[in-house]
Amino acid sequence: MNRIATVMKIHAKDRMMWLIAPWCFALLPAFLVNFLIGWIVQPENGLFTGGLASIFILMMIVGIATLTKSFPFALGLSIRRTDFFLGTLMMVTVVCLGISVVLLALSVVEGDWGWGVGLHFFNLPYLSDGSLAERWWTLFATAFHMTFLGFAIVAVYRRFGRMGMFVLFPIILVAGSVLSFLCTYFGWWTDIFNWLSGHSAAQLASLLFVGAVIFVLLSFFMIRKATV
Repeated sequence: MNRIATVMKIHAKDRMMWLIAPWCFALLPAFLVNFLIGWIVQPENGLFTGGLASIFILMMIVGIATLTKSFPFALGLSIRRTDFFLGTLMMVTVVCLGISVVLLALSVVEGDWGWGVGLHFFNLPYLSDGSLAERWWTLFATAFHMTFLGFAIVAVYRRFGRMGMFVLFPIILVAGSVLSFLCTYFGWWTDIFNWLSGHSAAQLASLLFVGAVIFVLLSFFMIRKATV
């Protein structure tokens, strides 16, 4: 347990990546740009923006950078790979909890007021539907999923090297192309969109969380045999 706490302390020392970058380098610039647009345009029906996605994209970058920067350093301190992974898992969970709570609070504050310019940045239709618990779960599951998506990508590189990446991305590209062709050929797109629209954001976020759990498990097994 002490080594797991040590890993969390290693991550916590990098405040720029874990605490400052998601807010100051991603979310805040996106918010200010959209606020300025809303202040200039003053749309009658409000300005709805997807700028909130910036923080989730940044969390994927955090997941990539975590295994790239901290992993070799932790092993140099004789920390076991399992302890590094568990410490990182706990750190990601804590950070995603914080992000989801703050974003939920901002969406509640924003409400229908829209910061005085009709801007809907945090409180968005569909995404902010449901109870507070459902809205929090949507934000948390999305942040957690994106972080471990980035982590899993680098885990493939750590375990299998460049060849692993050369194999992984073509497989993803081919699989996506084949799936898209089948959906078009058999006319599945309408059924897919109807299925998606028939589920709430919280329900779809639960699927993202299942995907994140898969990323966590795959990453764990790859990290155990990964090279520095």
